[in-house]
Amino acid sequence: MSKGSILVVEDDMDISNMLRIYFSGQGYAVEVAPKGQDALNATRNQLPNLIVLDINLPDMSGYDVCRELRTTTRTNHIPIIFLTQKDE
Repeated sequence: MSKGSILVVEDDMDISNMLRIYFSGQGYAVEVAPKGQDALNATRNQLPNLIVLDINLPDMSGYDVCRELRTTTRTNHIPIIFLTQKDE
């Protein structure tokens, strides 16, 4: 039985796969969205218990995704953890 659901919003396939494998191994149902708009669409279909959100996405920033989620009554309560990668 699943502990809950996590939406991972990450365009880097290696990172999103690593997070999916880790959280799935901990008993969570995991959905991956590679773009901001994909994440917004996913939350319309099913509400996750947590969102792990990359700041740098190919179509919009993670901040914009968060702002959109926070302005909607249906999604404004979902906890969001920002995730980003810095090469240096």
